[in-house]
This record gives sequence, C-alpha cells and structure tokens, in this order.
Amino acid sequence: MHAAHVVLLALCVLVMTACANPSPAPTLPLRSVAKGAFSGITDARQEVIRDKAAFAKVWDELQAQSRTRRWRPEIEFAHEMLVLVTLGQRRTGGFSIEVVNVEVRQNRLRIEVRRQKPPPDAMVIQSLTSPFHLVAVPKSDLRPEFVEVGNTGPQ
Repeated sequence: MHAAHVVLLALCVLVMTACANPSPAPTLPLRSVAKGAFSGITDARQEVIRDKAAFAKVWDELQAQSRTRRWRPEIEFAHEMLVLVTLGQRRTGGFSIEVVNVEVRQNRLRIEVRRQKPPPDAMVIQSLTSPFHLVAVPKSDLRPEFVEVGNTGPQ
C-alpha cells in the first residue's frame, strides 16, 4: 500500500502544479517593417495603425526628414495591422526603441516595448535623432496595452 500512496501523492502534486502554472499567453508573430534612429516624428508615440490612409500619413511623417525617400511597403490591412513606437527627439545617437513582443492577454493586445539609451561613457553621434520601430502583426480588434520591458531607457 505504501507504493500506491506515493504514486497518488505524486499525481496530486503534478495536477496542482499544472493548475498553478497556467498556459502562456499566445504570442503573435511580428514582422519588422521599418526601424531606425532618424525619422520625422519628434514626439514619443505608441499607436496601432489599422488602415491604409493612416499608414500613408504616418509613413510620410517618418520620411519627412529623409533626403532619400523610401517606398511605402505594401501592407495587407485585411489580415494585418501595424504597431508604431517612437522615442521622440534626442540630442545624440545611441538611443533606440523596439517592439519586442506582442501577445493576447486578458482580452487585450499586450505590446511589449524596450527602450535603450547609451551608457554614460559611450561614443555616439552628435546629431539629433528620433528613433522609431514599425512592425506588422496579425489584425486584431483587441484594445492595445503598451508595456515597457527590460528598459535601460531615458529617465
């Protein structure tokens, strides 16, 4: 009987651990559309773009300071949408912002963003920069929730 008690106890522990650790939130695939340190958007933004007209406006803003304008990528808004994050204008290089993960959690679209700044002793370009990241993700009507993760960003 002793062995049966041990097996029963082990099964109980296994079931309890499975209940205590819920399955992870489904992570959505993301595709980087554009990323860089120089854009025409000088304010900090976090937004979801769900249609072609809004994308055209944002793309023109991103390209406003560029001497060589890039063609606007084709986005299938019937199946995907865009997430844009911008850091705002900085006095030097070495800053960045990135969408690192998008997942569905508690009926929300959780968008994880990482900001980075250069270390105090870093050699960086002495120029105004405006870092940005634009990613495509599967289309969703869920309310976006932007969350900063693992940041070493501006104070």
